[in-house]
Amino acid sequence: MKYFAFLLLSALLTLAPSCTYILLKMEGVKQPKLENYQSLSKYLSSRGIDTSEILCFKDTAALHTFYKSDIGMPDAQFFNKDKKFVDYRQSINDCNGMVSVFLGNIDSINLETPVEGEILDPYLNNLVLEKTGQKFILENQSYDAYMVVYWAKYLGKVNKRKVYDWQELAKKANQNGEKIRMILVSVDYQEFWGITKDQIPKFDY
Repeated sequence: MKYFAFLLLSALLTLAPSCTYILLKMEGVKQPKLENYQSLSKYLSSRGIDTSEILCFKDTAALHTFYKSDIGMPDAQFFNKDKKFVDYRQSINDCNGMVSVFLGNIDSINLETPVEGEILDPYLNNLVLEKTGQKFILENQSYDAYMVVYWAKYLGKVNKRKVYDWQELAKKANQNGEKIRMILVSVDYQEFWGITKDQIPKFDY
């Protein structure tokens, strides 16, 4: 596919700068494979991650758009009650370790200054339900905050440490009276895209 060369380069820039080959292997990072609802739900369930709603990108072009946005994996984006993007990072050098810190103070998200022109809806336009392939439509309900989490099965143990922990922190915040809508998005290569395993880039770990 015409986007794959770009996807390969982008993924390497996202994953590799601070990681050695040995560390990646210890973390269980593998070459990506074609995935489907059964394989992803089984994987998430085995790691204690909620599988009630699994989303993914609708096609390779949508995945290309994601990589162009320079969002890491796994990572999260936060939007306030008005669906305006609020950057959890205090500086551009902050990593996803700051997600948990931000979640711990999620009640202040609507006091933060949002990023001009960045809203939630465009991020959701390229998403479909993993189980059915149907377009994802966010329910008409108000929340204090929206949290979009990006993950991939081939990232191995990192998902357990990050995504599971973030999900648990979000649940705790909800139990304490906050209304957080968590949106879980798989960045894996999907069988229903109609691509073959030979068209998936091999990452040079």
